[in-house]
Amino acid sequence: MAAGRFSFTGSGELRVCSGGRTLAAAGDVIAIGDRVFRLGEVDRVAYHAAARPHRASYSLGLARGPVRCRFGFDAAATELDGAREAWRRLVELVESAACTRIARTLAEAIAAGGTARFGGGGHPRIDADAEGLRDHRWFAGKVPWGRVLGSDLRAGQVRVWTGGPQPRLVAGMAGWNAVVLPRVVGIMVCREKESPGNH
Repeated sequence: MAAGRFSFTGSGELRVCSGGRTLAAAGDVIAIGDRVFRLGEVDRVAYHAAARPHRASYSLGLARGPVRCRFGFDAAATELDGAREAWRRLVELVESAACTRIARTLAEAIAAGGTARFGGGGHPRIDADAEGLRDHRWFAGKVPWGRVLGSDLRAGQVRVWTGGPQPRLVAGMAGWNAVVLPRVVGIMVCREKESPGNH
């Protein structure tokens, strides 16, 4: 199947052209221009979509150590179907081949006394450590893991819930590893419930 700037093959390969650059995905490898990322090795991901009735824009970021790259593409009304399909496939690939592993690695680091960052790089950020979560801003209070009920992704944001009608913490999805936070929260909340002091 081919649709202008978006092409797909029966073997699961995907190609998107935008702004003179090409993103190509096959198996667990995504190439953005001349940068090649094996999803089993990336340590940071970012993605974000904004859709309106007759236009949509998408952005995907991958990083491994100091090497990082972002790729964005827009779609006009006549390209929306192809763009949506390309985006769906890209997100499914990144989620299955990278996000679960990154979340486990970050949760292990947090439980061992480290700190993990979700967001940032010009976007709001949430920091996590073994005690809980906090906004990355002056004098922000920490939310202990025992008070966290869950986390989700909605309307371009990652949200952390502690009860009540509004989320307790919010960060933009476009920042590095923000999309991984709900998985990390799930792991840490389970650990908190299973810890000896909560029985």
